[in-house]
Amino acid sequence: MSRYSPARWLAAGALVCASTSAFAQQTPTPTPPPNIANYQQLRKSFRIGVRVTNQLNNFDQSARFEQDTIEDITDFLDPSQIATVVGLQNAFFGAVQAVFDIRGGTAIGSYAQNSSVLTISVVSPTGQVLLQENGTPCTFSFNGANRQQTFNTFDALVDDESTPTSQAILGCLSRSFARFSPADPLAGNPNSLQASLTRSALDLANGDSAIEQDPVPEGVAVPNDPWLIGATYNTGSAGRFDIDRVDARIQRSFRIFEGNRAMLKIDLPLNYARINGSDTYSAQLGIGLEIPVIDRKWSIEPRIGYGAVYSEDLGSVGHILQGSITSRYVINGVGRGKFVIGNMIGYAQTLDTPGTSANINPDLKNWSLRNGIAYDLPLKARLFSRGSSMRASYAFTQYLGSDLRNNSFHEATLSFGLRGREDC
Repeated sequence: MSRYSPARWLAAGALVCASTSAFAQQTPTPTPPPNIANYQQLRKSFRIGVRVTNQLNNFDQSARFEQDTIEDITDFLDPSQIATVVGLQNAFFGAVQAVFDIRGGTAIGSYAQNSSVLTISVVSPTGQVLLQENGTPCTFSFNGANRQQTFNTFDALVDDESTPTSQAILGCLSRSFARFSPADPLAGNPNSLQASLTRSALDLANGDSAIEQDPVPEGVAVPNDPWLIGATYNTGSAGRFDIDRVDARIQRSFRIFEGNRAMLKIDLPLNYARINGSDTYSAQLGIGLEIPVIDRKWSIEPRIGYGAVYSEDLGSVGHILQGSITSRYVINGVGRGKFVIGNMIGYAQTLDTPGTSANINPDLKNWSLRNGIAYDLPLKARLFSRGSSMRASYAFTQYLGSDLRNNSFHEATLSFGLRGREDC
């Protein structure tokens, strides 16, 4: 039978996203974070606006900053650092307001006039304070004998990821990323690990299905443990974020019952991405059992998938576990090719970070629905003494449950691959 045996050589895809956001807390008159010094015009992943006013001398000065990584971002609340720009008196006695756009999530830090209290809030783009998983507002206050002591206490608590305060702030930020960031590596957008797990459960861009195989001519000896190896490259942008990504996939299928076309699939998708120049890495492990219901027509596939993502520059680490059931139906004899109709339902949730003291789990729990269609056309051209195929596919994904920046998105893909042989 013929199938995609090594895999896609090239895939070009397009994504169209439908964005919906829900806010954790409703306030009567929300005030959007101020655009201090026009910091929103900056293009890097981390943007900061700082304003210092002092009623004692009618002082009012603003500044904006940007950087590519999360490193030392809290220093913009350090009064000794602020003093290098606005002077000691203004930094230690004036009112300070700082807005942090942390790769799409927003936090506000402030000292009131003549006060040593530092207040930090994680908010929506419209100024609504987010809630923690337990319903507590994402607002944190720190107080010391003076502003420098207050900041030092805050900085030490944040640096120690095992403290409840640090974990609460990180948890609030991770929930903000999923809801409002167009480029969070973990969840909430089509380039995230969450979307990759869903896509792996129903990937219509390749022909790895047991029911898509053609009969083998009588007397032809062929291997029965097929491999699928492929890679894609994508580039694009989401808001101010430029994204380049390489997806690789290694999959092996096994016939586990003699005389039965059911296939056990061991799947290992890998990903490397650069988001505004910052490196991110993710890996998945998927195990599925595809069971033909009607030979060469219809199959179902229960699957479990686990994925992890890490980026030191972006301050991102996370894990997701997903279970899914996929249905595929093949319509043969459409011209020289065939249609493949796919439907998937899955459930996924983020996990605590194992092996570390930090728990930055955003506590996302989502049902996923994915439906699509593909047309596979054998080509007359041969590569490396093998036949080739072209496949055009479309899929629509929708999420239910926890609030995400993109609750749905469309995908259109054109892929090319080599065809191999496999026995029945």
